[in-house]
Amino acid sequence: MVMNTRDVENILLRIEALLDLHGANSFKSRAYGRASRAIRSAGVDVVQVVENDQEIAVDGIGPGIAAEIRELVQTGMSSQLEDLVERTPNGLLDVMGIRGLGSKKVRTLWKELGIESLDDLQEQGKAGKVAELKGFGAKTQTKILEGIAELKANMGKMRLHTATAFAEELLPRLQDLHRVARVDIAGRLRRGGEEFSAIELVLVTDDPDATLQEIREREILSDLQTKEGAIFGTIDGMYKVFLHLTEPVSAALMLHQKSSARDYRFMLSIPLHDQGYELTDDALLQDGKPVKLESEEDLFELAGMQFIPPELREGIDEVPAALDRKLPELVTEGDLRGILHVHSTWSDGHNSIAELAGEAHRLGYEYLLMCDHSKAAIYANGLDERRLEEQGKEIDEINKEYHPDEFRVLKGIECDILANGSLDLADDALASLDCVIVSVHSNFNLSEEAQTERVCRALDNRYASILAHPTGRLILTRKGYPIDLKQVIAHIAERGKFIELNANPYRLDLNWRLIRYAKRKGVSVAIDPDAHAMAEFGYLRYGVTIARKGWLTADEVLNSLRLDRFLGAIAKSRSH
Repeated sequence: MVMNTRDVENILLRIEALLDLHGANSFKSRAYGRASRAIRSAGVDVVQVVENDQEIAVDGIGPGIAAEIRELVQTGMSSQLEDLVERTPNGLLDVMGIRGLGSKKVRTLWKELGIESLDDLQEQGKAGKVAELKGFGAKTQTKILEGIAELKANMGKMRLHTATAFAEELLPRLQDLHRVARVDIAGRLRRGGEEFSAIELVLVTDDPDATLQEIREREILSDLQTKEGAIFGTIDGMYKVFLHLTEPVSAALMLHQKSSARDYRFMLSIPLHDQGYELTDDALLQDGKPVKLESEEDLFELAGMQFIPPELREGIDEVPAALDRKLPELVTEGDLRGILHVHSTWSDGHNSIAELAGEAHRLGYEYLLMCDHSKAAIYANGLDERRLEEQGKEIDEINKEYHPDEFRVLKGIECDILANGSLDLADDALASLDCVIVSVHSNFNLSEEAQTERVCRALDNRYASILAHPTGRLILTRKGYPIDLKQVIAHIAERGKFIELNANPYRLDLNWRLIRYAKRKGVSVAIDPDAHAMAEFGYLRYGVTIARKGWLTADEVLNSLRLDRFLGAIAKSRSH
């Protein structure tokens, strides 16, 4: 396993949790948590430090843990973590995944009720036994049962980046099989989405039996089964993979059909029928005889319509639009000129502003908007007015390293929206910035009406230009807070503001359906990585996928603008 600094931090936290679970000395377990937080606060890339054979000189990390970090980076494994996992019942690791349930409470459940799985815990919770434990009670028991239901519902599901990574790992391994001519990503993953129950691929092969045997011999997938021309298996022990096998003559049609929603396929069959063709789940017929397609494009030509990109094939209104040749030219990653919403070591990021700027410039972007947290985010070392001013001076110095016509670091902030709808920093401080992003990080339990009013009031501040991650959701982890986003989007339109599509695959917030609503309201969308490290600039690819699914063009994406036009748009948003 290739490690990055975030992986190291997370493994140290996992060791801390498992030590607590096994009743280790609290001084020992806390040392791992402190080490993880120390790495984040120091902004040190420990992977690079180890690879350069340098000393891990971070306050809070002693020689013992430093040696373990070195082992992690060099081998991709931790012998202590492996030992702890081996001593932990497998089902108990699932119990530790319940949101809000700490290691010490899990230990109590394990030792006092003998709980070693989610089913055990669910049974004891329903019997009222959990509530009887000291430090738990009826309210905690109810939350635990809700957490179990949520966890079970999400088991085996993948976020977009996980599904993409697995699919891209499988592609070359399957392509290397002797009787496979071509492999393509299909299914919902090709259409784009926020979460997935399975990965689907189309394999072009002239010998399905030989292909199955070779997949088995090379151990590419586990739990192999076959059914009706498809191979079913799992990867990484739990994630489902469907391999649709087809001969070269029917490859294009198979890829199309396996990449499209059922409603869309039915809608497409109508114009094809009008042209004398019959479209079934696995064939295109004319006068009862199969029609060969060289590519997906051929299918749309036969129907007399525009090519429909995979992201749009949901069965909503894309077929009528394609018949009228009114589908838009969708945004691409290459259309983005600036990276917005980036955190540095000034708050909770991993890289310095200079490092982030260097990487953004190397990637060919024209501007980078720094948006560290504001002071209410104490947990993230948020900036107050004084530190924000100091950061601005640093940015001024960094900008001297670049030609102003080629690249520029912009001054910004991710400013907390407080419970009453006011912003976390004084207007004088916000006025000094190039752009202000506002977001909710607290008081998620307000009513929908109060939350909506709170956000709209914040957007009335002249300096608030972009609303970030507007629902606060974390995919497969946390539902968003209650809010009437249609009302918020209408308010943004009235005020001439902008809304973020947070490209972090744990968020992908705004969802693609509401992006379409924002588009109809004339609201431009900022595709932002919410990056806390240089590597997370790569999240933009996932944001672009969702933006395309929401029918966005480059003209409707805020950071596709050149720098002068971007700054002009922000200035105009402040004039309302």
